[in-house]
Amino acid sequence: MVRRAQRGFTMIEVVITLVIFGTFLIMLTTMTMEMRRMEKKYPINFLKHPQVIAVMTRLQRDVYDAFGPGNSPYPASFGAYTQSEKMLIVRTLVDGGLETVVWDFTIPNEVHRRSFKVGIARVWTARDVQQFEIDTFEIPNRPFGVRLRSQGSHEIDQIFQPRPHE
Repeated sequence: MVRRAQRGFTMIEVVITLVIFGTFLIMLTTMTMEMRRMEKKYPINFLKHPQVIAVMTRLQRDVYDAFGPGNSPYPASFGAYTQSEKMLIVRTLVDGGLETVVWDFTIPNEVHRRSFKVGIARVWTARDVQQFEIDTFEIPNRPFGVRLRSQGSHEIDQIFQPRPHE
């Protein structure tokens, strides 16, 4: 009995393998480019400083859900707290109800988020963060936005805009 020579790969199998490999390379390149773009946008290593991204995303969510006509989502004061460049007071919509959130940046290297809803207060604290400043930012025909800035070795300058509520 004569044995057949060992069979190799067909051209279709080689082409399909190259297409799959090429797809993975394109995905890897795209993700690397996106990561580099984010590094330029935020010149801080969030893996070493995860609290910074936590502060930014929580503040963004609170401002995004800010509720009230005109400038009223940002009251001038609430209880013992007064609006300033180191303190932001914002009214937000949470689970169908209003909640007042106080962002306190007065203590160096710490951020305190105090939320008040129907007499219940919750506190969230981020430690080992740079010093932030809060300011309003006006865009014509839009609700007042919030500008979050920090200076030092890791500069951040981010603007958060509330979404329109109808």
